[in-house]
Amino acid sequence: MSALAGIIPRQLVIANNEYLTLLVLVIGLALVVLALNVAVVSKKSSKKKNTVLITGLQFAGKTAIYYKIRNNKAVETVTSIKENEADVSIEEGKIIHLVDIPGHERLRFKFSEFMPIAGSVVFVIDSATIGRHTRQAAEYLYDILAHKISQKEKTPVLIACNKSDLLTAFKKDRIQTLLEGEMNKLRQTRTAALDTQDAEENETVFLGFEGQDFSFLDLENEVEFIECSVERDDIDAVREWVLAKTS
Repeated sequence: MSALAGIIPRQLVIANNEYLTLLVLVIGLALVVLALNVAVVSKKSSKKKNTVLITGLQFAGKTAIYYKIRNNKAVETVTSIKENEADVSIEEGKIIHLVDIPGHERLRFKFSEFMPIAGSVVFVIDSATIGRHTRQAAEYLYDILAHKISQKEKTPVLIACNKSDLLTAFKKDRIQTLLEGEMNKLRQTRTAALDTQDAEENETVFLGFEGQDFSFLDLENEVEFIECSVERDDIDAVREWVLAKTS
């Protein structure tokens, strides 16, 4: 009597050969597992391509932009202590995974948890107060651009200069100049710190070209600046950029 007798129901036995039947079953199971793995990978790839992170300092208006894109209307917002996350239909047949990262100093690091699935990043700036917060904004932006996944994937970044309707708001060119100057200083400081760390443990890289002042144009990541205003319902350029980067 075969050692497999009783293990495989007789109605499933092929040509009275339990071993042939077992082989077919094993092959079938392997194909099912392979198909499931392909489906999971495909789903992750799709999620990554369509995931947009909205980041920035506290009170810059990023949560307001998040809800404006999500619900197509302005809402009263409060300081976020947890990320807001939703799948949003940005146009007919187009779904994006939108994630609003808290802007509080102690919570900003959470952007790193979402970088593996981020297809693009929107970094929101308060155009009216950036003159007083250039250092903090530059530090946060540097962390995003120098992140190992951002470098590997060349993740595109939009600098959304919010509150452009205010009289005290800086123009986007002025904001870019301020950030580049501050990031140039940061790069010098961080480069010195890198020299004292184990290269294998460090997750950031040198931004730009050595021997030259920092410029966003020197980065492999696409970095674009636009002016917008949630208050004036003027975020079409943000929505169009997001749509283009998730096509």
